[in-house]
Amino acid sequence: MASIRVLPAEDMEPVPPTPERRRNASGSLPYRYYTTYGLRIGSQLELPELEPHPAEPHPDIRIQVGELDEPFEGADVTTPWLQCSSDRCQFLLNHIARYRVERGRTIRIDRRLGPAGASTASEGDLRLYLLGSALGALLHQRHWLPLHISAVQTPAGVWGFTGDSGAGKSTLAAWLHYRYGWKMVSDDVGVIKPGEAAPTLYPGPPRLKLWKDTLERLEIDRQGLARDLTRTEKFHLNRHQGFTHHTEPLKALVMLERAFPGQKASIEAVEGVEAFKVVMSALYLPEWGQRFNGPARLMQYGADLARQIRVYRYRRPWSLEKIEESLAPLIQELHEGAGHAS
Repeated sequence: MASIRVLPAEDMEPVPPTPERRRNASGSLPYRYYTTYGLRIGSQLELPELEPHPAEPHPDIRIQVGELDEPFEGADVTTPWLQCSSDRCQFLLNHIARYRVERGRTIRIDRRLGPAGASTASEGDLRLYLLGSALGALLHQRHWLPLHISAVQTPAGVWGFTGDSGAGKSTLAAWLHYRYGWKMVSDDVGVIKPGEAAPTLYPGPPRLKLWKDTLERLEIDRQGLARDLTRTEKFHLNRHQGFTHHTEPLKALVMLERAFPGQKASIEAVEGVEAFKVVMSALYLPEWGQRFNGPARLMQYGADLARQIRVYRYRRPWSLEKIEESLAPLIQELHEGAGHAS
């Protein structure tokens, strides 16, 4: 079993001793309703990043805010900041909150941080980790396959772009949207539900995150945009109008790589083991995947997806100066794929 490394240790603190049982205040808080990843969500925390949904008596997911007085029992992974069992987990973030994720159905948030008192974190901080680590754990608990990708509805169908941090996933997707008029499907994370007849991508929050220089190139006004909590030169376009909310089959996954100095942009199809490696590298929070799916099932999910879609490696200079020139081989491959699809 791989070790769980959800967040850097400096962002966490030891879980304090369980206090005496007190009334959980979550029952008195109203629910608001949203949808994302094909899930209907009832939440006691307002989530402006998500699409509103009509009130639902039996939502797929409940997000509750209150006191976690009962102990976490049955853990087979226990550290000062993290406890896990086969279908549940709990983690405590320094100065933020404690999150408990249970059986792919419930996320509970406790803002008490032991003897120091209640969290002073903003609701934006709470939502950052709720929609990231906590929701990622929940998706893996449901035995789904969340992918760290930006995806666009192209003439050849939905293509997803993945790569290391800073590889330009969001920048590329935004450029294809604004310059070519193709709808955004998902930015940051999209979900595949293994076992479906065709691999369908379920979009995440309609939120686009772009660096300042990309906004300037695309002539997008920064006024009113939310700054990224960790990177001051990155901005969030929440509930961006450029997104489609329809689920569509995922046709291709493209690994973004940096070209060597002087090397022209190129794209090549990969198959077999190489395609499998690209899919596995795109997993979102793979530690949670190892924990809740097990290595064998997770590898089977990756192998199945690699066989069902086209997989590419796309190398290009990491510069906005000649982005149109760098896009030429990708655009050509897209149009050829559209011809084959028709």
